[in-house]
Amino acid sequence: MKPFKVIQCPNCGNIQVSQTSTVFKCFRCGKSKTFNPKSKLGLGVKVLASFDTGNEAALFVQEYQRVKHNA
Repeated sequence: MKPFKVIQCPNCGNIQVSQTSTVFKCFRCGKSKTFNPKSKLGLGVKVLASFDTGNEAALFVQEYQRVKHNA
């Protein structure tokens, strides 16, 4: 998996970029979750996309939020 991941918090739905490979902590609600992209039980965080650079990931988040708010 590429180093920069766009992750959705399972608690509050916040979308953010992270380089974590073990534990994710949401900037909005402060909740921590184990990073488990292969989980079939929904216990881990949701990875929307992954990128090689932080800039690409940030642009994806901006576009994702723009489309979500205009829908």
